[in-house]
Amino acid sequence: MNRYGVVGVIEAVLLIGLFAVILATLQVTYIPELMKSREAEHMDTVKNQFFQLKMVVDMHAVSRSNFSITVPLTLGSRELPYFVTTRAIGSVSIIENAFEISIQNATGYTNLSLGIIKYEARNAYYVPQTYIFENGAIVLSQDDGTDSLLSPPTINVNSVANLINVNLLAVNITGYANRTSETGVDTTYIRTNYSSYSSIDISDVSNLTIFTSYPEPWFRFLNYTMENVVITEYADRVQIKPKAGYQMNIHLDIVNIYAQIGRGWIGNI
Repeated sequence: MNRYGVVGVIEAVLLIGLFAVILATLQVTYIPELMKSREAEHMDTVKNQFFQLKMVVDMHAVSRSNFSITVPLTLGSRELPYFVTTRAIGSVSIIENAFEISIQNATGYTNLSLGIIKYEARNAYYVPQTYIFENGAIVLSQDDGTDSLLSPPTINVNSVANLINVNLLAVNITGYANRTSETGVDTTYIRTNYSSYSSIDISDVSNLTIFTSYPEPWFRFLNYTMENVVITEYADRVQIKPKAGYQMNIHLDIVNIYAQIGRGWIGNI
């Protein structure tokens, strides 16, 4: 082999080595940040979709009419082509009896068990997040221990003299036709349909308790919203009691919503 041939081989080896270094640098430094950004954008998309879901349920509660509305939900994000990356898989489910409202007065207890919609993102680069639609509120829970109430429930508190009047909308989500969960990376759909409405008036309430897996954001919200009450946070609930000398009356509007997860609608309601 002449010297020109040797030089050509060396140049080829050097070019391959340079390409490998550039590729490794991209894989180690640039690609993880790019994937983190993609997953963060996906979380923003999911947040907006949950706000759409809340708007739809509020429409059902106001209209009380038998009609269906479908909201898209992007479950996850895919790998980046040509590089070693991990897809982020998401899952959504309807969980019945996951949220409870308990009201106590002199005549006894009034208990409501409500269903919720829960989405979990198993992110590989961005912090894993969970979005929960419970009792008309949107809760964001992160794996770093941060929970926040992104959108409050429908509640009105009016204090007159020593009376505390609370008007609260209770939203119950019930799965229909066994289509209550889905997992993957593609876009699925949550279809809701109004079911029924009722109301309850409870006077001279001594104790209002909200049972939830996310008591901290509920405590912060209620502590900001209500006056002349004592609010206590526990591991699985938030308890509200009127202060001495005050009377709390509660009006509950209860709306029941059917929901299916997936494409199309199965069954007649």
